[in-house]
Amino acid sequence: MRKLLAWFVAIIGPAAVITAGAMGAGTTSTLVLAGAWFRYDLIWLVVLTLPLFVVSVDSAARLGLVNKDRGMFSLIRDHIHPGIAWLIILIHVPVHVLVGMGHMSIMTSASLALFGYYPVDAGGTEAAAGSYRIAEIILSLGFAAAIVWLLAAEGYERMQRVMTACMVLMFICFLIVALRGFQEIGAILAGFVPDVPENLPVPGQGITRDSSISMMAIIGSMLAPGALFGISYLAADSQAGVNDLRQEFRKSVINLGVMFGGYSLFIIIAGGFALYPLANHAEIDSVNEAGKILVRAFPGAIRFLGPVIFSLGMLVAAITTYIVIVEVTSYACLDILRLNWHYTDDNRTFKHALVFFIIAPAISAPFWEFPALAKNLLLMGVNTIVIPLAFIVLLFLLNKRAVMGEYRAGVTRNTVLALCLLLSLGLSVSNLPEVVQMFAN
Repeated sequence: MRKLLAWFVAIIGPAAVITAGAMGAGTTSTLVLAGAWFRYDLIWLVVLTLPLFVVSVDSAARLGLVNKDRGMFSLIRDHIHPGIAWLIILIHVPVHVLVGMGHMSIMTSASLALFGYYPVDAGGTEAAAGSYRIAEIILSLGFAAAIVWLLAAEGYERMQRVMTACMVLMFICFLIVALRGFQEIGAILAGFVPDVPENLPVPGQGITRDSSISMMAIIGSMLAPGALFGISYLAADSQAGVNDLRQEFRKSVINLGVMFGGYSLFIIIAGGFALYPLANHAEIDSVNEAGKILVRAFPGAIRFLGPVIFSLGMLVAAITTYIVIVEVTSYACLDILRLNWHYTDDNRTFKHALVFFIIAPAISAPFWEFPALAKNLLLMGVNTIVIPLAFIVLLFLLNKRAVMGEYRAGVTRNTVLALCLLLSLGLSVSNLPEVVQMFAN
C-alpha cells in the first residue's frame, strides 16, 4: 500500500493534470465510436501517435519550467508578434468555451442516465421533456458550484491531487471494461498492423461512417492545442524547475504515454468487443447508446450495471476535461491582458477568471440543441485548424536562446515536433471541408 501511495505521489504534476483532461469525454467518445464502427482496426493509429503526444506536450511544459514568470502568450507576443498572440486567443477562447459547454452537457446527461433519465431523442418520453430540461439546468449549476469550490477554494496543489486521482480511476475502470475483450487477442493484435478500414454505411439513413474522419478525430484528440498552450502555465505554477527537466519528462512518459496510451487502447478494445457485434453498431452516436459498451463486460446476472458504470466513467471524464479547459482559458486571458496569471491563493484576479469561465458554459450548455457527444466531435474538428499554428509557435520558441537559454530543443525533439507539424497540416487541410460543411448545415 505504501509503495502504491508513493507511486501515486511521484506521478502528481502538470503532466498528470493534462493527461486527466485528455482522458476526457470527447476523447472517450471518439475512441468508443472508433471501436464500435471499425472494431480494432484503428489501434495502430493510437500507438503511432502516442510518442508525438508525449514529446509535444513535454516540450510545451519545458517552456513553463524554464520561464516561470513569463506565460506562453507573453512569449508569443514578445518574441514572435502581438498579432499572432491575439489571433490565437480570439480562436482559442471561444472554442474552449464551446467545448466547455459540450462537456457540461455530458456531465448532466451522464448524471441523469445514472438514474435511467434520458432526453426524448435517446428514449425518454415526451411528457418528461420539460422536467428533463429543468433537471439539466439545476445539475449544470450544481456542477459549476462544486468546480468553483474545488478550484477557487482549494488551490493548485489540491487540484493536482484530485486530477491525478481521477486519471488513475479512469485508467482502472476502462482496464476492467476491456478485460473480457482480450479473449479476442488475435483480432486485437491484428489491429496493431497499419490498415485503413473501409467506410461503414449506416442502414436506412443514407450516410456512412468515414474511417478517415475517425482517424482525424483520434489524432486531433492527442495533438490538441489546448494541452500545448495550457501545460506551460501549469508547469510554471508547479514546484518543479529547470533542474527537474529529466524528472518531468519521465512523468510525461508515465502519464501521457503509459496511462493515456493504455486508457486509449482499453476504450477501443472495449468498444470493439461490446459494441461492434451489435446489429445497430453503425447507428451508435450518443452517450446513452455508448453506455452499452459494458453490457458484455459482465456476466448476464449483472449486465444491468453496464450503462451505469459507463455513464459514471463519462461523468468523471467530462469533469476532468472541464477543469482543464477552465484553467487553460483563465491563464490565457489573464496573460494576454498582462495581468497576474499565477494560480495562487492570494491571486483574486485569477480566481475571478476561474469563476467566470466555470459559470458561463454551465449557464449556456442546457440551451444548446445538439447531442452531447456530437458537440464535442464537432468542436474537436474546429480545434484541428489551430494545431499547426501551435506547433509553429512551439518550434520557434523552443529554439530561441532568449527564451530557452541553454535548454533549447535538440535534434530529436525538433524532428518529432516537425513531424507533428506536418501531420497537423495534413489533418487541418483534410478536415477543413468537413468543418465548413458541418457549420453550413
